[in-house]
Amino acid sequence: MSSVRSSNAELFSDCDDLGVIESDCWKLLAAAPHDRDCGWRLPVLATFGEQVPRQRTVVLRAVDPESRQIFCHTDVRSPKVKVIRDHPLVSWLFYDASRQVQLQLVGEATVQTAEPETDWLWQQEPAASLQGYLAPYPPGTVRPHCETNLPADMPTKMSSREELAPGRENFAVLCSSIKNLEALILRPNGNRRVVYSYTGSGVASADWLAP
Repeated sequence: MSSVRSSNAELFSDCDDLGVIESDCWKLLAAAPHDRDCGWRLPVLATFGEQVPRQRTVVLRAVDPESRQIFCHTDVRSPKVKVIRDHPLVSWLFYDASRQVQLQLVGEATVQTAEPETDWLWQQEPAASLQGYLAPYPPGTVRPHCETNLPADMPTKMSSREELAPGRENFAVLCSSIKNLEALILRPNGNRRVVYSYTGSGVASADWLAP
């Protein structure tokens, strides 16, 4: 068992305290990007700004509990980038089957592209997570045949940082400032459901909901 999993093994053991539940949610969110076994590492990000709502599974890359900001990265040419710029309100859905906890987050997202504010994430990501930014075509482009959308001359081995450099201009960070958190904790002795709203100074309200 990893140290991350061990240190968070007792999360959500107290399901009857509003303060503890909110704290546990942010602890698990902060741990999720570093734990491949955590269900919260692969949330669903939902946007609304096209003709229909859209959802996609993303990889949670970083979390700042103090500022209540969560981060992933994407190709700046992706259609969702324009949608988020025009309609920044987004929703996140997380589920961890081992803990049986569902989390819904609502917040405003910003698209960060300038190198000074995105370098931290570009530099910390493994090469395997960045090779897609070398794609010659914008994500979602209709093509005449099945293809990987990677350069034809890309070597079969993992790309080096130098080889990844041309993809840097396609790299964008999505930062969501969370305004609302709702958790559903599934338990044999009765489920618990809670909701929190935030202002700049912290928790504005905390309420129990009927599961």
